[in-house]
Amino acid sequence: MAARQDRQAARAQDFAGLLDLGLLATKGSVNEAPRMRRIGLALAGVALLATTGLARADSVTYFRTDTPEFLASARLGKQMFTTYQCLKCHVVDPNKPLGPDVNAPNLALAKDRLDPDWILKWLIDPQSLQPGTKMPNFFSFNEDDDYNPIYSDADAHMQYRIVVALRDYLMILGTDLEKQLDR
Repeated sequence: MAARQDRQAARAQDFAGLLDLGLLATKGSVNEAPRMRRIGLALAGVALLATTGLARADSVTYFRTDTPEFLASARLGKQMFTTYQCLKCHVVDPNKPLGPDVNAPNLALAKDRLDPDWILKWLIDPQSLQPGTKMPNFFSFNEDDDYNPIYSDADAHMQYRIVVALRDYLMILGTDLEKQLDR
C-alpha cells in the first residue's frame, strides 16, 4: 500500500512539474502562451516522454527491498514458495529455457520481466488474466456484487499477505538478498 502511495505521489509530482514547464495545460491556460512556445514545449514533452519511456526495467524502483518489513515478507514468501510446491512446474535457473521438462515460466526472470503489481493480480486470479492457463488458483476471495474481490475479512487479509509475500520473494529470487533470508 505504501509503495502504491509513493508511486502516486511521484506521478503527482511529475504532473506538477509538467504543468510548471508548460508541457501540460489546465483549462484556460493554453491560450495564454505564445504559439511558438507551445510548439517548443510540446516537442520538449515528446522528447522527455521518449527518453523516459526507453528506460531499462532495472532502473525502475517499485519499492524498497532493503527494509526489515520487506525481508520478513520475502522470508514468508520463500516458505510459501515451498509450501505451494512452485518448483513442480517452474524452474529458477536463469539459463534454463522452456522445454519438454519445463512447462511453466522461469521464475528467476520474473523480477526483470514482470511488473510487481501485475504479479499480485496474477497470483490472486491467473484465470482472469489468461483464461485456460495451467497456473492453479491457490487463493479464493469473497466478492462484492460487482465481482470485485473483498480483501477486508480476516481470511482474505491473510491470503493477501501470502500473495504479497510470494511476490516479494520473486522480486529477490536469485539475488544476494535471497541469501539473507536464511539467516
